Amino acid sequence: MNIIRILSIIIILLILSPVNSFAQMFKIGAGGGITQILAPEGLTNEVSEEGLGYSTEWNVGGIVKIDLPAIPITPRGFLLYHSLSGSGNHDVLAKTLAEPDIENTQSILEIGAGIQFNFVPVPAGIDPYIALDLAYNNFGEFTSTHHEVETTSDGFSRFGAGIGFGTEVTIVPLINLDLYLSYKMFNLTGKEDNEDTMTAVSLDAFLMFNFL
Repeated sequence: MNIIRILSIIIILLILSPVNSFAQMFKIGAGGGITQILAPEGLTNEVSEEGLGYSTEWNVGGIVKIDLPAIPITPRGFLLYHSLSGSGNHDVLAKTLAEPDIENTQSILEIGAGIQFNFVPVPAGIDPYIALDLAYNNFGEFTSTHHEVETTSDGFSRFGAGIGFGTEVTIVPLINLDLYLSYKMFNLTGKEDNEDTMTAVSLDAFLMFNFL
């Protein structure tokens, strides 16, 4: 059984588990935030420095959680769509003289599951946690446009992992705001020869709805 099937089964179990006796509260949320690509330099360097110019872009997605009774551990499943883009000029001197002549775009669809370790809740409805995640990452088709001439490269898939710190803030009963800062390695395994590890930091906010 491959990891894609395992992740799919975990997420389905998370969705169906409220009907089981061990489930205490089922949470589902939607939201998004920003993704900052950190490495490698081939992605983050400016186009004039032979890079793709990726920096800070947006992401959007959803998350599901199951709070277990009397256990400070919460299983979680998530799906995030990361948009990546960069633009610039090959000629450094042309950067201030003309519009960018190269535009690069790509996306990453991240499907993952993990475990959330909950701390003792803080008064005023603040519940901090640390999370560990595994993910299947589908890199979409890469597109580069140079003087209106478009070239593309096929997408590919990799397996990654992440660690993060977050907190759930109670807005009203059964509705929380989940703030999450995470460090991600998008291609931890499954890499080709000489392929550098792609890392990023993401900051997200999810509006969570709780169901008993």
